[in-house]
Amino acid sequence: MPAYMLTFLRVEDAETHARDYLPEAHRILVSYGGKPLAVTEQVDVKEGALPEGRLILVEFPTKKHAEDYYFGPEHRPYKEILERVSSCDMAIFDSGLLP
Repeated sequence: MPAYMLTFLRVEDAETHARDYLPEAHRILVSYGGKPLAVTEQVDVKEGALPEGRLILVEFPTKKHAEDYYFGPEHRPYKEILERVSSCDMAIFDSGLLP
């Protein structure tokens, strides 16, 4: 069952993020079956409130793939860079509909 990672990212150091995080993190994400579906800063909220920041939606083959990517040893050093140059709100969830 596909799963999704939804992130609202607030980057404080765009240069370091683009140079030291994005290229390798993207390569690792793809190696875990991650497929970016949406990356935008133009979110038009119609009701309620969402966290601030760039919305990033990534599809993975399963929730385990997403968790193995995000918490895995290959991503860990890049996650540390990300934590130094940004803050985020992130969730991983299975696809599906309630009956």
